[in-house]
Amino acid sequence: DHAWGGNYMMMGGSVKGGKIHGKYPATLTTDGPDILERGRIIPTMSWEEIMGPVAEWAGVSPDSIVDVCPNIKAFEPVRMSVTDLFE
Repeated sequence: DHAWGGNYMMMGGSVKGGKIHGKYPATLTTDGPDILERGRIIPTMSWEEIMGPVAEWAGVSPDSIVDVCPNIKAFEPVRMSVTDLFE
């Protein structure tokens, strides 16, 4: 994704499926606030917001998430939790 928006799919028995996280742009024209030139879309979520809960689900302690995803603190207090993604 070259540091811009990308897509992630998660599959598995404990994944809370059927959800889309993030915000779709209101318009896809270059006049829209989320669109830059050459078709680049400004992302509404960082990859760390998804990978933080995945790391926690995989056994990383909540206190150590910042070591695995150092930029995750930029998304507090609204960052995603393990219960947002997994049952």
